[in-house]
Formats: sequence, C-alpha cells, structure tokens
Amino acid sequence: MRFLPGLLLLLPLASTCAQAELMDDINDRGELRIALEADTPPFNFKDDGKLTGFEVELGQLLASELDVRADFVVTEAAELLPGVESGKFDVAINHIAMTPELKDRFDFSEPYSYSSAQLIVRKEEQRPLFSLQALRGQALGVAQGSQFVDQARTVEGINLRSYADAQQPIKDVADKQIDAAISDRLLIPYAIRDSRLPVKEGAKVGPTLSLAIPFQKGNPAFRASLDSALQRIKADGRLMALSEKWFGMDASKPPKAEAGQ
Repeated sequence: MRFLPGLLLLLPLASTCAQAELMDDINDRGELRIALEADTPPFNFKDDGKLTGFEVELGQLLASELDVRADFVVTEAAELLPGVESGKFDVAINHIAMTPELKDRFDFSEPYSYSSAQLIVRKEEQRPLFSLQALRGQALGVAQGSQFVDQARTVEGINLRSYADAQQPIKDVADKQIDAAISDRLLIPYAIRDSRLPVKEGAKVGPTLSLAIPFQKGNPAFRASLDSALQRIKADGRLMALSEKWFGMDASKPPKAEAGQ
C-alpha cells in the first residue's frame, strides 16, 4: 500500500520522548501498540466485528514472543505512518512495502512477506497481456492510494483509471469496461474468490516487494528484539503456516527466481 508523504510537527516534549528506547516503553506498558486499517482481507479486516487476518495473527504472535499484549489500533491510511512517526503507535503492520523513501523516515524489521504487482483479466482473455507494456492503448484499473499507481504511470500510453473501491476495477474488468486491473498478488486470489465474477489471475508485473514493519528510528534494542521474534516464528514454521492459511501459498520467502538477488 502506498502512503502519502508527510511529517508531523511534533512538540518538543514529544521529540524528547521519542529518544527513549522503544523496547523499554513497550515493556513498561506491557503491550505492543499495532496500527492497521482493518479493511483489506486477507491481510487485516473485520469479520462480524472481530479483527482477523494474516497480519492480525502475525501481530499476536510477535507480541507473544516479546512477552507483551497485542493492542491493535484501527486507523485510517493517512494517520497510519504519521502515528508511528509521532510515537502514537509503536508499529504499523499493514502490508507496507519497504521502499527507499520510507526507509529515510523509519527503521524496519526484516521482511515478513514478499509480494508483487499482478494483473486481473477476464476469464476468456486471449490477448498476450504479459506486461504493463502490453497494456499500451488499453484501460487499466487501480485502487486509489495503491502503490501500483506510480508503477503503471511509468508506461506511456496506458489509460489508467483510479477507483475509490478496490472491488470496482474487478467488476469493470468482468463487464468489459476496462481491459485489466492491477493489484497485490497476495490479495488477488481472495478478491477473485470473493467477487464471484468471470475473471482470472493475469501476469505478475514489476519487482518483488518486501513487506516489513516500520517503527521510529533510533531504537536498536527494539529492532533486535523484533527481528529475533520474527526469526523464531520463521524458523519453527509458524510464519509459513500462517502465510499458507491466509494466502494459499508460502509468501514468507522471496520468489525462487529472485531469492539470490
């Protein structure tokens, strides 16, 4: 997910508090404050009012490994990263790609999952739509705020259409209003199954994205503890099992073709 850049102006007291080691603060409170949007299945969402999803279970595992409670805070996309930056939240676990721009603002855990952009096309599609370049002169749908908007804009000649509702591009593909939609490859199987429309998974396009957990810079003890917790749930197979449960695949490791990069 792509977030709009922007720094909060902090009061001097908040800046001073930000210098304290985050791990000590978390231990004192006995809880890990985790921000998420709770609107993107199967990553994190509400089912009958209850938080669930891959990242909710991941947050619970990590908090347990840190020997604290998981305190989930549902917030809007515009407040997610500024809230981590200001210290309102300890971390955000919200399918955030570790980009160079965000690495300038935050420290990150090691990656917990890997993804990439993928196309959604009609079931009967016969054209060789194997890349974004193949969509020159065609209409491509994308959800507003998606990290894939900028990726699609790098190819001249694509008629890019933005949607407030992430399900609408899939409907428009099925209704032949657009030629394809672009989304996260980990979201697509769930979205297609949920839509019950005559669409299918298309080609994977673009680079592999490393999904990781951002937190305030200058907290080496917390970073070491968080990475150690992640390494334990990777080593004993819990992260792989969680990934397969929610995505139907092991997304805890980079795709084989790119594992050595």
